[in-house]
Amino acid sequence: MAYSIEEEQELNELKTWWKENGKLIVAIFVLTLAGVFGWRYWQSHQIAQNQQRSVQYEQLVSQFQADKANVGSVEQFAQSNDKTAYAVFALLDAASISVQKQDFAQAENLLKQALANADDDILRSVSALRLAAVQFQKQQFDNALASLDQVKGDAWNSAAFLLKGDIQLAKGDKESAKASFEQGLKNASPVETDLIQVRLNNL
Repeated sequence: MAYSIEEEQELNELKTWWKENGKLIVAIFVLTLAGVFGWRYWQSHQIAQNQQRSVQYEQLVSQFQADKANVGSVEQFAQSNDKTAYAVFALLDAASISVQKQDFAQAENLLKQALANADDDILRSVSALRLAAVQFQKQQFDNALASLDQVKGDAWNSAAFLLKGDIQLAKGDKESAKASFEQGLKNASPVETDLIQVRLNNL
């Protein structure tokens, strides 16, 4: 089949254009494919890593429950999984077990590490609240108040103000405690409301 002059010109223009741009298009295509496959590989790798962390985390907490002296393994896990939620969860769980066994010094150390590993406001707030509670138990009142300053978000306000009021009351500052309790009532849950109201009634 013979080509018309117009078709020949279009074909020649296409060949010229391809010579000038073909390598670039192929390179873009290859890079795009590499990016897609690379992204999928990275996602699969992340899923596999998270599954592995999950298994290690469950084993770790179970071992620590049986042997509280095995705190080194918890800290090593946290270091190996630095700045991940699993590191924070492991440290929080270990601290909770330490509190149950009334080893408040160990609990405080673990909670400080949890706070350092927390990379979002929720984990940071939970870690700070628990740390403040342990420091209050140890009668480290100023340290506990400083830890409460790191609690962020309305969801934690009532719990933070309740604890803050308890700390201020323990320091003998009834006026500040009353102000904290009243502030805590603003967004309190029914349980928190009852707890705060009892304290206010006893002031």
